[in-house]
Amino acid sequence: MDFELVDYQCIDFKKLLLLRGKRIGLSDGEVHILMLMMMMDELNIRPITPKRISQYSSLENSQIDAIMLKLINEHYVDRINGVLEFSPVKRKLLGVKDVEKKEVNLVAAFEDGFGRSLSATEIEMINEFKRDGYDDQMILDALKEAVKSHVTNFRYVEKVLINWKNSAKSERLEAMKHEEDRFSDEVKNFKLW
Repeated sequence: MDFELVDYQCIDFKKLLLLRGKRIGLSDGEVHILMLMMMMDELNIRPITPKRISQYSSLENSQIDAIMLKLINEHYVDRINGVLEFSPVKRKLLGVKDVEKKEVNLVAAFEDGFGRSLSATEIEMINEFKRDGYDDQMILDALKEAVKSHVTNFRYVEKVLINWKNSAKSERLEAMKHEEDRFSDEVKNFKLW
């Protein structure tokens, strides 16, 4: 495949998702929500949250939330510094092998960092960080910052994440550009059928 096919958006990933969603392990509901997420991203409707998606779907907020978490946790969608990244599902649709990502157990990391077991509410706060768009590495880095500062509570971790999110907009855009360039390199030899 030429770079031009990806660069000029000759591949309609939403159509490809409809045709190959089942093949890559997605249910109809997951395909529906993922297509809405991709369309909202394309139209710059932000932030993409379960509540906002529910404006366009008949599914309940709790169902949308569960699907979004699954899509992120199973690496169909990544959140990089608060920005949705669809290149993982695009790679799956094109049959391009994913680079193995090291699984991060955030609950274990927090329990190690705080030196105690987490409550159900605190575990839900970790999920809320992910819903708010923070990727696993950013959450781990904020945890390390809290431990280094000897402030082992979730409010401090949350404040660190918010500060980083607000101060890193230009850095995030540069990182996204780099990821898009790398994705184009990976799909240059793809044959659609």
